[in-house]
Amino acid sequence: MSDRIALHTLTADSGLPSLGLVNAVDYSRFKYGDGLASIAFGRGLADEFHRIVQPAAGERIFVTSSGYGAVPPAARSLVSPFVARMRRLAPEVTLEPLRVHRLGVSPGDYATMSADERERAVGAKSMHVDPRVDVAGARVIALDDIRVTGTHEVAMDGCLADAGASWIDHLYVVDAHAAAGRPTLESELNGVAASSVDDLLAIVESPRFVPNARLAKRIATLDADEQRHFLGAVSPEVTAWILDAVDRDKLTQVPAYATGARRLQLAAAGLRGVTATA
Repeated sequence: MSDRIALHTLTADSGLPSLGLVNAVDYSRFKYGDGLASIAFGRGLADEFHRIVQPAAGERIFVTSSGYGAVPPAARSLVSPFVARMRRLAPEVTLEPLRVHRLGVSPGDYATMSADERERAVGAKSMHVDPRVDVAGARVIALDDIRVTGTHEVAMDGCLADAGASWIDHLYVVDAHAAAGRPTLESELNGVAASSVDDLLAIVESPRFVPNARLAKRIATLDADEQRHFLGAVSPEVTAWILDAVDRDKLTQVPAYATGARRLQLAAAGLRGVTATA
């Protein structure tokens, strides 16, 4: 009922390469909003899917990302470039974007969680498809950034099967299941080009920047000086988006983010006050 494709597969002791489509720097920047990397990965996944699967003319296909509550993850930015490329490669196929809804947010950074913690964070019934969307009998392509333990994939399978999908394809930028025994792997991959505030600012200032939930949570966990540095350097629009994401994901109510999220709100309010009196 399901299949799996990845642009890059890690072995138990390997990391991402420095060159190639899925390289360490671009993957890390993608996780924090680099839209050019999203476009490259989305198109690459479409090319691989079309090459391997060769969908039939007239086939009805929905395309989704990993499930989320209010604020989209980096994986959501793969959907548009994937769909656009597939419509060029297979114009005879019906493609529709789909959203999988998730209840709540993870109680901390999912990338740092153990397999047991991930299973508790992404329960079997934590996701659903809007019942008004008729998925029955259709193929669903689920795009995601990485597979490590496979917990999220299992939850997606259950959700999409309950919605009536006839087949589910899981497409990953990176398949790291063979390296699932390395507890810091995903966090290390994410941080390669996003370890400092200046790294984050470089991503925010890049062409086609697409803000996401990971960026908002990262800003909420910075210390006071780092938050002020970030807020002082970005546009009012980016600040407004970050504050809105904090509010929509209710990060002030999530213990792992609460203190930093409230501090961020106060810092932004203080910066607005200084700007207004300048």
